[in-house]
Amino acid sequence: MKHLILIAICFFTMNFLSAQQPFMVPEVTSEQKQEILYNHVIGYAVTGIGFAKTKGATPEEFGKYIGAQFTSFWNPADGFEAFANGMIFILAGMHPDNEMQIVAQNEKMVQFKLKNVDISFKNGPMFGVTYDEMLDCSEGIISVLANHMNTSFSHKIVDEVWYEVTLKAK
Repeated sequence: MKHLILIAICFFTMNFLSAQQPFMVPEVTSEQKQEILYNHVIGYAVTGIGFAKTKGATPEEFGKYIGAQFTSFWNPADGFEAFANGMIFILAGMHPDNEMQIVAQNEKMVQFKLKNVDISFKNGPMFGVTYDEMLDCSEGIISVLANHMNTSFSHKIVDEVWYEVTLKAK
């Protein structure tokens, strides 16, 4: 009797497994691709910050390490305008639902603000990393790049929702 039950279970299992759909490559929209990429970038950054913290480094120190690695992609001879436009372009792409506004500008300064930079942290820390720690890491990255490009950098939160950046040529 046990053999008969075992044979019946195997038969039903084989029928169930053979009835499943084969694996398929999904069709991903442009919006979904942006969201996936954003989530991966934020996830990698946040887990990197978390790892740095376990090694005794602050988020800002980790950011400065990243910034130092990225300096090879920035040529100081390209000048302030190239750096400012590059930062605006990069930060504008931080999140698919990002809002950005230029607050003030002249040939030696640009001030802009972004909204929804904190969207991944709306429910609190992510992987043990807070939004403020993410901003500290970002400050480390951008301050090293700005210094490399002969630019001063400052940032602050305005009206609890806007991340405001000021870049000034030295």
